[in-house]
Amino acid sequence: MKRVRFLGPDTDAYVASVQRHAAEFEERTGFALDIRIVPSDLYFSNDIRHLLDGEDAADVYMSGPVLMWDHLDAGFVRPLDDLVDRSSDDWDAGDFMPRLLDCNRWTGRFGDPLGAGPLLEVPVNCESYNLAYAPRILDDAGVDVPATWDDYFDAAARIAGRGDVRGFAQRGTDAWHTMYTGFATQLWSCGGRDFDGRSCAIASDVAVKVTTAFLDALRASGPSDWLEQRWYELALDFAQGRYGLIVDSDHYVAYFEDAGSSRLAGQIAYAPPPAGPDGERRPNLWTWSLVVNAHTLDAESAWRLVEWASSKEFLLRSAFEGNMNPTRRSTWDDPGFQELARPWGAFYDVARRLVEHDAFVLVTPTAGYLRVALRWVRALLDAYAGRAGVEDALTAAAADIDELVRA
Repeated sequence: MKRVRFLGPDTDAYVASVQRHAAEFEERTGFALDIRIVPSDLYFSNDIRHLLDGEDAADVYMSGPVLMWDHLDAGFVRPLDDLVDRSSDDWDAGDFMPRLLDCNRWTGRFGDPLGAGPLLEVPVNCESYNLAYAPRILDDAGVDVPATWDDYFDAAARIAGRGDVRGFAQRGTDAWHTMYTGFATQLWSCGGRDFDGRSCAIASDVAVKVTTAFLDALRASGPSDWLEQRWYELALDFAQGRYGLIVDSDHYVAYFEDAGSSRLAGQIAYAPPPAGPDGERRPNLWTWSLVVNAHTLDAESAWRLVEWASSKEFLLRSAFEGNMNPTRRSTWDDPGFQELARPWGAFYDVARRLVEHDAFVLVTPTAGYLRVALRWVRALLDAYAGRAGVEDALTAAAADIDELVRA
């Protein structure tokens, strides 16, 4: 019997759906499906190469744009265009949101824009970064829904000044994605960026100003334990009413609206992320996607798993099992899914607008971006803790990042 090996992280609703329905794949194909799940912290660190090589290497594994760039450079990514061309009519590549496929196409060369080059992975869920808020908490503090980042931090300060509820939730820790979600959305919306050509730009005048505002607001009204705020616990804390505002993953809706884990289910509202001073709104984007390992001994069998696990049928069903957000138009258009999202206020309209029109992967494509992001995050932590001034911390990090890119 043929065996196909799948690798994914825990605490992920999509991976749970693959586990839940594995017998279906086996019955339809006659293949054995071998599933290996590893802790999400290990997965996000990208320290999984030992699971992608050797006799027991995964044939198909989960990844995302930043993580995958490293795997591509190391030779663990098989381009997919030829397999897509031979896929069944039912699979229908044209049903995926175009920009989600675009952000998973890349040449592999530093700075080349996403959308050019081969398709390297198939998106099965995605996230952009919306504004979620608790209307009751905002009303009690007498603040309006913030439209700009200045408004956001002002509102957060007024909320935090009233008692034990903090103003805004923000993921922390020394993980690379601490810079990727709300902070990156703020920075790019306010005119900053990571690189100017091949030169690191995180210490530009704009970036220093934005970062200073961010860190000042964190101290005043962000999480009191910011350095320990992992994404999963942060989502659950917001759902318990410990914060008034959050700009982070819009797939948190699966936690926020689950009455089993959220005290605020049905009481959370959603809006686009705040705009910068010039009215620009540039939300970042991430996709969890399926990659065929270039080391697989049977790419055709691996593709059978990708076809099944990214089919219209599977992704629609998984959306009802908490796998947010959809990557296919047919799921967004499904009356049952629209009915599921109806009690969530403006979530559906905001999230679909982001994924169809506003959001894109903002960071500069390059192999080794995890090292770039980690060095950047260490600068944020140093400045937050007072080990260095904001400008000094960012300037030192920018110099180190320039060396990383040249290496």
